[in-house]
Amino acid sequence: MLLGRAIVNDMLRQAGGAILTDTAPFTIVFLNAAIRKTQRYLANNGLFSQVIDNWILTPLTPVANSDPGTQVFVGYNGYNNGQTTAATPALPPDLILPLNVFQRQTGSGAQFVEVWPAKSALMSRIPGPYFGEWEFRGDAIRMVGCTNTMDLRIRYEQSVARISPGTNLATATIPIIDGEDALGFALVTYYSFSRGSAQRQEANAAWLDACDQLVNRYVRKDQRIAVRPKGYAAGGGTIDGALSGDYR
Repeated sequence: MLLGRAIVNDMLRQAGGAILTDTAPFTIVFLNAAIRKTQRYLANNGLFSQVIDNWILTPLTPVANSDPGTQVFVGYNGYNNGQTTAATPALPPDLILPLNVFQRQTGSGAQFVEVWPAKSALMSRIPGPYFGEWEFRGDAIRMVGCTNTMDLRIRYEQSVARISPGTNLATATIPIIDGEDALGFALVTYYSFSRGSAQRQEANAAWLDACDQLVNRYVRKDQRIAVRPKGYAAGGGTIDGALSGDYR
């Protein structure tokens, strides 16, 4: 907030500003828009600072029938076994998008095994003992049902909590590490837009640069990890076994 006020020259008399104050009705609206704008850009460019892992959904009871056309789903309002909906388990309310899904039989104590996302529509098949694939559709994780009671372990992108009206912004925390510049410039973008100021274009360019700096640091962290592609050995005296049909 201090950066935003400084940029729009609203700190000439006092640090709290005269227009873009912490308590102005529009301030929370602009600040929440700045949070959403920044998180979307960072997530779309591979920065997973808001990823929650190892969230367990249990129990997912057996599918209601063996009809290949029956699908089950877990949504924000609970779990549907293809016929009835139970209030639990349900997707966490801060979930934006599931990234990975794993499964195991409830009570087995076994390790979780990944359930792969569907490449297209879910396959039509008779329910078996395990889930075969999943897709996120209609704000729910949907699968062809299975005959066992199952646990799902999910990894998902979390929504940054919105700032509520009346919050003391001097003590509020927005969990985007080192994101003060990006959030400040995003705030100025919306504030300037509402006043028809050309400053919004410069503020948006500065916001983009601040976000890119955060993304670049994240990418450089990954570049410190030594990664080598899997090698292919020649087989049967040919190049990579191309003529003999084998590879290893």
